[in-house]
Amino acid sequence: MIETKNISVIVQGAIDQILTPLCLKSIRKHLPDAEIILSTWEGSQTEGLDYDILLLNQDPGGYKHDFALYNKKSSINNFNRQLVSTKSGVQKSSRQYCLKLRSDLVLNNSNFLKYWDKFNKQNEEYKIFKHRVLCSSIYSREYSCNITGNSLPTPFHPSDFWFFGLTEDLKEYFNSCPKQTDEEAGNWSFKYPNRLPYSSMLWRFAPEQFFCVNWVKKHYPNMQFDDWSDWTPQNIELSNNILYNNFIFLDYEQSGIYSPKHSWALKNKTKIQGLITYRHFQKQYKKYCDPLYKISKENKNYKNKLVKHTINFLYPFKNILSWIGEFFSIIFYLVGFLFSIFKTK
Repeated sequence: MIETKNISVIVQGAIDQILTPLCLKSIRKHLPDAEIILSTWEGSQTEGLDYDILLLNQDPGGYKHDFALYNKKSSINNFNRQLVSTKSGVQKSSRQYCLKLRSDLVLNNSNFLKYWDKFNKQNEEYKIFKHRVLCSSIYSREYSCNITGNSLPTPFHPSDFWFFGLTEDLKEYFNSCPKQTDEEAGNWSFKYPNRLPYSSMLWRFAPEQFFCVNWVKKHYPNMQFDDWSDWTPQNIELSNNILYNNFIFLDYEQSGIYSPKHSWALKNKTKIQGLITYRHFQKQYKKYCDPLYKISKENKNYKNKLVKHTINFLYPFKNILSWIGEFFSIIFYLVGFLFSIFKTK
């Protein structure tokens, strides 16, 4: 097991007055000797927060999209914000290992450390990192579904929620990536407009892809992938070889890293099309790295399942109890009303 004194934790992003304090406290609890680097923005309220190093970066701002998506009139592409806060934090890291966390994530345990040396087989032709990097299965994808329900490939799409790896590997990963131009952030002219997973997203690549594509192109400069509509059998296969020879994809059940803002996705991962769940990763690891690997059975948490189904069973009775309660409330207030009339006479 890796000793926590050898870990730097980068907590990057805007300060959430509720979740960021919980994030920092959870790190102290589960990684007690780790170095905590809080990388946020100038002018942020950081009083009372528990960290070792504070980085107040100049906010590069987000790129505003004007479109209707999920009943919203606009959306902000915060990629450059994530890049600036992450890159400065990783550069400041002084330990051998590095955990990059969004400032709204919480550690419920340190189980992710158990998977550090679990998948040791690799195809050397596609190995880039010195050691595999751990990341979240939410939202790591092989494909997405467009509005018509068609599955469209999304190569080079490892989640950017959190990463754990050698500090030198994460430095290279993030330093390989430049800032997005306004054109790349939300005004891109696509090579194949009819092959976009989300036609209203006008960025050159999804944020997760932008990190990964720039890193891969540093090592494969002849790779053809101009924007996220430009997928081909060749770059899809290259993506699979890169992803499954360099990353380990963990569900919350394996990592213990929780996202309150994305709790639905964590609980319903099987409903999200194209997701690289831990089980799917094992299948692809067996295919691309180790044909002899035996896929582990699903870890059934009978206690949680029992609670869930008991609540579902009892839910209809809630309405019955509420109805009975209303009956007694009527009697109570009727008696009070009659008594008040009697007193006035």
